[in-house]
Amino acid sequence: MQRSPKKAVVAAVTRLPLYHVFPPGALRAFACLRYYGENRSVRETVDLIESMGGISTKYFSVAIVAARAAFRAGADEHMERALADLDRRFPEKPELHNLHADVHAHYDRNEEAYLAARRARLLQPSSAAAVYRTVKYGYRVLPHAEADAAAVAAIRRMPRAQTVLWGVAKLCDSPEHYARLREAWESAADDVTDLWRAVRQLSTAAARAGEIDEAIDLYRQVIELMRDKRVPAEPVGETKLAGLGAQSAIEDLHEVLEQTGIRYFFAAGTALGLVREGRPLSEDGDIDVGIFEDDYDQDELVKLFATHPKFDFDEVHPKTKKVGLRHRGGSPVDLFRFYRDGDKMWHDAVFVRWGNQPFELDRIEMNGRSLPVPAEADRYLTENYGDWRTPNASFDAFTEEAPNMEPTWPEYVRLHYVRRAYKALCAGEPNTAARDLERAGLEDLADSLTKGS
Repeated sequence: MQRSPKKAVVAAVTRLPLYHVFPPGALRAFACLRYYGENRSVRETVDLIESMGGISTKYFSVAIVAARAAFRAGADEHMERALADLDRRFPEKPELHNLHADVHAHYDRNEEAYLAARRARLLQPSSAAAVYRTVKYGYRVLPHAEADAAAVAAIRRMPRAQTVLWGVAKLCDSPEHYARLREAWESAADDVTDLWRAVRQLSTAAARAGEIDEAIDLYRQVIELMRDKRVPAEPVGETKLAGLGAQSAIEDLHEVLEQTGIRYFFAAGTALGLVREGRPLSEDGDIDVGIFEDDYDQDELVKLFATHPKFDFDEVHPKTKKVGLRHRGGSPVDLFRFYRDGDKMWHDAVFVRWGNQPFELDRIEMNGRSLPVPAEADRYLTENYGDWRTPNASFDAFTEEAPNMEPTWPEYVRLHYVRRAYKALCAGEPNTAARDLERAGLEDLADSLTKGS
């Protein structure tokens, strides 16, 4: 399908700093905000807004980009003024009500968030963003069975919409719900080749439901389709902290937790970044926070963050005990329980756990703040990463590459290697994919990828 000229221009100004070539005016402001919003930090974007004298609402497309950037950075004064003016001038714009929904959710006003999302959907029934929010916030206010039914209906209506697929997949929590989602998707898909567009989401839903063999089989089918060149192999994007305001997220976490008396600390990859670079690693996928078991109360942590305007809750696997958050700027946050078992201090993911020698806490400076990290940092980081001083953007803590990793759910470990193989094949690396498939016990499929190479 050929992209429209308007969409092509928007894509270009988002990807490249073309705003320099435009004369001063609304078009230049739009191009500048689009570029900053996708390529610069949220703080830089807000600084830009302030340098422009605030958010002009003359043109909706410019104003909504700026208002969302202000929201992500926590610049509520700019955002609220813009939203009030946009409500008066553009009340029928669905994007406006989607932003209202997100703002309400961050302030724990879930009924209002759901109603705003429904309003956006009524204004534009074909909006995947509105459908996604209706499902997501519906789970917070509707009876569970009714929310499940809405999720199934969304998949049936939009089987190829990535936003909807991800939103529904991350809310799947039982084999029965997964079966209904899978049936709805299959009834709407044209043929088996459509699976390559939805495999990651459907596999995630299956894994969350505990259907690990099903999740593996979904990837196997798509790997065979790619091997036979029936579907394209396209690189898979991953969440990275770059551009998501990770330093602001760390500062806000520190502010919240420091006042509680809880013994917390920045752990794992976040500790690595603070110690080695003096900041979070841009290639890391989330912010890791540890809390010692005597202070770890999941219900109290949920209460602590439920009404905090800088954080919303992120969907986590039903079998994990961690608390998942999403900072306004976009950074995912994991709050882990660190507990003693034998002579080690452990923390768990869904299918592995990591063990360290017991440690006390020390402090490290970032932007004038004294942040807690494990003491004897060299020992702690060596246990986690081996040669932690040498950057390794491809490091995978869920494999034997991590010296202190111990599997706790072997079937899920197989899924992890199959998922790695899929990503490697998408990146044009069949030999790497074959090695991971062998580790997952799929030797025949591995051999078929390298036959004749």
